[in-house]
Parts: sequence; structure tokens; C-alpha cells
Amino acid sequence: MLYAPMRLSDRYIGRQVLVGTLFAILLLSTILVMGSLFQSLRMLVVELGAPLSIIGEFLVATLPFALIYTIPWAFLSAVLLVFGRMSSENELTGFRVAGMSLGRISLPVFVLGALLSGGCLWLNLEVAPWARSISKNIKMRAFAMDPRSMLSAAAEQDGLARFEESLKDVRAYIEKSDGSTMQGFHLFKVANPDDPEARDIYVHAMRAKAVIDEEDKQFRLHLYDAMFMTSGGSTGLTGAKADDDAAPDDKGRPQIVLAEESVPVVLPYETRMTKDDPAAMSIAAIRETIQELKQSQIDRVGKVAALKQQVKELESKGVAYKPQLEDTRSKLKTTLAIDSARFIANYEGEIHRRFASSFACLAFAFIGIPLGIKARRKDTSSGLILSLLIGVAYFVCGLIGGKSHTGVQLAAWAPNVVSVVLGLVLLRRARFR
Repeated sequence: MLYAPMRLSDRYIGRQVLVGTLFAILLLSTILVMGSLFQSLRMLVVELGAPLSIIGEFLVATLPFALIYTIPWAFLSAVLLVFGRMSSENELTGFRVAGMSLGRISLPVFVLGALLSGGCLWLNLEVAPWARSISKNIKMRAFAMDPRSMLSAAAEQDGLARFEESLKDVRAYIEKSDGSTMQGFHLFKVANPDDPEARDIYVHAMRAKAVIDEEDKQFRLHLYDAMFMTSGGSTGLTGAKADDDAAPDDKGRPQIVLAEESVPVVLPYETRMTKDDPAAMSIAAIRETIQELKQSQIDRVGKVAALKQQVKELESKGVAYKPQLEDTRSKLKTTLAIDSARFIANYEGEIHRRFASSFACLAFAFIGIPLGIKARRKDTSSGLILSLLIGVAYFVCGLIGGKSHTGVQLAAWAPNVVSVVLGLVLLRRARFR
């Protein structure tokens, strides 16, 4: 006789929590996605002139990251509100008078939390890395779709720097463009002050064309009737049909090279996984990178030992070997400065963060039920405030982990452990009320 009422209570409680969770997910995700869109809207539309398809792609790429945070937060808010209302309207008392324990009443919440945690795990492991790589390359993808309008828009501020980090010292300016050909193209490259071999470069072309190579996934900038001027040495620009009289000047004096046609800029626009951002990598790729860093650290230790031995040998040979000694000391200093081990914690932290944050919904089920029961009668705002405070504390604690292996693990998993332990204590107390 108890089986039918129990199934009815499961559907009743589960439906309310699920509906509240979906509504909160929709609301919170809309706020986060729109916030990201408005933050990048000027760059995409005004500065880059990106089409609607790129804006839609940006929204799709932003949504998985929003869901990683909004699903647990929405679930916690729904649990607090539903159990707060049931407590204030004495519905929980009615269930318990009918012979149902608090643990049995809470069963549909734990089942729903486990299912949502499985969805978050899939988002963290499969969808989020792909979305991250898409969002990181969104500017280059917009650039590849219409490079001429992109260059025209970029002329106002930082030129090619916004499309490729390696071109941060390059500025491009265009006098006029008819959609297929650019007239009066100017390009400036400022030399890196830390590189003694670098040269300031100025390029002026009467005509310029942007060519997309679909086969090689490259963007190439073709210049016609161009003039290249550098501060000395080689221009460093390939593909130029230059005059024979314009030889490099070893004394560092300005030089001019005239070219009928040149291709000074070649950019890959295919979406590529970057190893400097673990959030855009799969778990397998992160573990592979960790092994590479560990091997690099082992090689570094061996190289440091060999260089120290060379320094000792050169010091014992006297003044005649002073140049070799200084060179070896310089290499030793450079090798000591390269410490690959300090990056390992970033990659390990990303792995632990993905798995730990995926179980936030299940952890929130433990702590949300007793806190919701304690909510005051007709005080619906207390549930929202509690969910806000708990959610902020949970995700902020997960970001604090230091640089050690133990610190990374502790920061990732401690919020889950604290939520479950505190929830069990509060549930035990609520049973006897």
C-alpha cells in the first residue's frame, strides 16, 4: 500500500525540483551568455565587422562554459526553494506522518543531482574543451571569412595584433578599399627591443590583395609595387622580387627595397589546439603535455649538471679559457631560468577541476535539502541568498589551489567534501525535528 504513494511523492518532488532547475538554468545562462556577448559585441561587430554566423558561433561556444556553472547553481536554488516551501507549508510534516523518512523523501533529489552531475561531467570532458578552442579562434575565423573588411576595420587601432599574438608589433593601415583590392596599403613592424637582431620595418604598397588558400588553410597578403624600408640588415620578408641594387647594409643604416610583388604576411586560420591553454585541451592531451613537461624537467636537470661540470673544468684551466667560461656560465644561467615544473600544476589543476566541479550538483543535494528545510516561513528570498552565497564560496574555493600537487587536489575536491560532510550533519539533525 505504501508503494503507490511513495512513487507519487517521488514524481511530485522530482517534478518541482526539475522545473525549478530548468527555469533557473534558462535565466542564469541567459544572463551569463548575454554578458559575454555584450562584452565582445563591439569587437566582433564594430571593429571586425563579423557576420551573424560568427556571432551565432560565438554564442554556441560560450554556452557550455555558462552551463558548467549555471546547472549546479540552478539545481541548488531549486532544492532550497522547493524544500523551503514544503517546510513552511507543512508538506514535509505530512509526508513524515505518512511514514516516510527524510532520506526517502529526499531520494528523487539525489537521483536528479546524480543525473545532472553526469551531464556536467560530459560537458567538462567533451564539450567545453571544443568550445574553448572555438572561442579562442573566433577572431581568426571572422578574419578568414572576410579578410579585406577585417583589415579595414583593424586599421583604426592595432592592425594585425588582434588576429595573431605573434603579430602584436605589426600595424596595418589602408587608404582605400573597393572590396576586392586595397589601395595605399601601409604596414609597420616595430622591432623587439629585447632582440638585438630585430629590425624596424615599414612597407608601402600601391595595391594589396587578401587571398584565402582553402587547401593549405592560410591567409596570404599579396602586395604589388611595394617598397620595404628597414633600419638595417635584411628585410626579413620573403617572396619579394627586389632590385639588385638594394643590398643589405651591415652598418645598420636605413635601406630600401623595391618589389613588384611580395607576400609579407602568411597566417594560418584553421582552428588549432594550443598547449598554453589547458582549458582548450582534452584530458588525454593534458596528460600527454604533463608527461612532456616532466621529461623536459628531467632533461633540464641533466643539462644543468653537465654545464656545472664544464664550468668547473674551465675554471681550472685558467685565464686562457675565460671566453668559453663566460659563455658556459651564460648557458647555465639560461637553463636554470627554464623551470617546466611550475607549469605542471596548471595542467593537473585543470584535470581535477573538471572532475570535481562535475559532482557539484550531487554535493549541493546533500547541503541544499537541510538548509532549505531551515528556511523561515514565507521567506522565499532566503533560499536565493543562500544559493548565491554557497555557489560563490564553492567556485571561489575551487580556484584557490597554489602551485603544489597537494594544493591543487585540495582546492578542487575540498568544496565537495565539505558540502557532503556538512550536509550529512545537517540532515541527521533535521531527522529528529
